[in-house]
Parts: sequence; C-alpha cells; structure tokens
Amino acid sequence: MNYRKYKEALEKIGLKQLDVYRYKDKDVLRVQRVQDGKVFLIDLPRHRNEMSLEEYINFIKSKLSQIK
Repeated sequence: MNYRKYKEALEKIGLKQLDVYRYKDKDVLRVQRVQDGKVFLIDLPRHRNEMSLEEYINFIKSKLSQIK
C-alpha cells in the first residue's frame, strides 16, 4: 500500500505526519503543525486508504478548525 500521497498531502497543508496508529476499523494520525510545532491527534472515521485524497484533506482541515 502506498501511503506516501497521504503524507505529502499533509505537508501541503502545513502538517508533518509523526505517527499513524492503525486500528481494526480506523486510523489515528499524530501530526505536527509546522507553523508552531503544536501536535494533534486526529481520529479518522476509517482507514486512510478507504478515503479519497480530497476527502482525507477536507476531514483533517475540518478537525483542525474545531481544535483551534
């Protein structure tokens, strides 16, 4: 499975992927915002590879806007 595209997509929106915790039904990302070094845990609704790249980015942006 090629997950590089998901990691690169995060970098385009100013995030650095630190870890990915893979569970039976979902992935949990640990990312760092490059701008200020703040670290976030983001629970995805399912595995990354089951989401389109656009859906993945929109979900992450939505989660981050709720955290701020």
